[in-house]
Amino acid sequence: MSKRTEATKALRDMNDAELDEHLHQQRRKLFEMRFQQATGQVENHRQIRDIRREIARTMTVQIQLQRVAAVPEEAMVKPAGPVSARAPSRARAKRAPVPSLAGHPPASTPSTPEAEPADAPETEADDE
Repeated sequence: MSKRTEATKALRDMNDAELDEHLHQQRRKLFEMRFQQATGQVENHRQIRDIRREIARTMTVQIQLQRVAAVPEEAMVKPAGPVSARAPSRARAKRAPVPSLAGHPPASTPSTPEAEPADAPETEADDE
């Protein structure tokens, strides 16, 4: 197993109090590393990134445990059976046929009254 997998497995084996304590320690370590970085004492800058990721892993495990604890066991989703045993999906359900538009005339663009050009000379009407 990789180091990350082992670290995640170790986190999953912890209880809530241990996770809280581990998270507190990691946050404290990150605070100290940032302080050292500001004063120029950090030799390995990658440690800050690793600590941030460890904090994220710890918080992820905490949230997953909270979600599992909040959902009663009866409400858990059961694994799906074989494909042939499942009910047909909504997409495959029979849909109402779409009416044909064969007998309708083609759509035309709405007609607009023709306006005279703005630069056209005005004509006088004869009053006879």
